[in-house]
Amino acid sequence: MSLKDRREFCHIMACEGVPLEAAERLMRNATTLHRLAEAQCNGDWPADNGERKVIACPRCGSLWVPSTIRRNRCPDCAAEDRVRADCNAYNLTPIFQGDPRGHVLMVKVPSGRTNDSGHTGICVPSGRR
Repeated sequence: MSLKDRREFCHIMACEGVPLEAAERLMRNATTLHRLAEAQCNGDWPADNGERKVIACPRCGSLWVPSTIRRNRCPDCAAEDRVRADCNAYNLTPIFQGDPRGHVLMVKVPSGRTNDSGHTGICVPSGRR
């Protein structure tokens, strides 16, 4: 994520009435979701790579190392819950995409503004792209 992407996202969120702290939390959670999506794609820890014992997340069914399942949810579900909480507070709708080759998190804003090629929502920059 470039500084330009971060500034653009923060500016768009400010125009939508979202404070800087909430926009930064969304970017931080987008980075977490991106890292976890890469782990699932590549079979890295804490996801399944066939070399270690894993269990299915009770909520989403993805395979994770048992020590990462807390409160009946995997790290991916926990990050998504944090994003949903922030989005609900500011009338945003999260869009989760598990493919690490693109933006794993986008948000729909009340104004309908978009900045992605599919005109779906606002791309949340992550530190992994």
